[in-house]
Amino acid sequence: MWFDEDQQTNPHDTITEENSSDEETEKCTCHKGCSSRSCSCFKDGSGCNSSCGCNATCRNMFNHLEYFFGKDEKYSAHPCFAQWLKKTVKNADALQIIDREKLRQRIIKSENYPEMFEDDEGSKEWKEKNENEKLADTQSLFRNLMSNQATDLYYSFCQDDVCDSGNDWHCAICRRCMDWRVWHCDKCNKCIWGSSLPCERCGDSNSDSELSDYF
Repeated sequence: MWFDEDQQTNPHDTITEENSSDEETEKCTCHKGCSSRSCSCFKDGSGCNSSCGCNATCRNMFNHLEYFFGKDEKYSAHPCFAQWLKKTVKNADALQIIDREKLRQRIIKSENYPEMFEDDEGSKEWKEKNENEKLADTQSLFRNLMSNQATDLYYSFCQDDVCDSGNDWHCAICRRCMDWRVWHCDKCNKCIWGSSLPCERCGDSNSDSELSDYF
């Protein structure tokens, strides 16, 4: 089902918040606990860290995603999930208004989901699980498809479907999921079709892009 028109090898790797922001993003200098949406880390869809100007009172919601991913380990949001969160809620306090079960249902009912996973929604095993076990499974699903752990597959809120990272990626600048043959031209600040072709507007090439490592 995945789009593979010319049978070429995908030249980019998955872009995650971890490898797209850790080294390149300008760290915030917030002095009020990142309580506003003007925090530069928030704008990039990433959490703050010790190199930022904020302190222990930091309220950047991307530092508080355990509601989705569990408390055992720290995860960052996949760029597409990060964009959806920014559109859906205003701050960390509002994260829990998101119904995790409805979000899980949205994912497992997507067109490509049954092709990728064994859906045990109606199985006897699933029905016999208690609420804590179901929550653990739900958070595992979210980690696999909506966090920086999502490598081979991710859930695209843009396409409302499970996507193969070998065929699609999310451009955090253009705020859309793109075909792998599309690349982002830094000079024009637009995504361009043709990973091996120069930008038709300015002539820059894919290798000149700051995101070229991901195509």
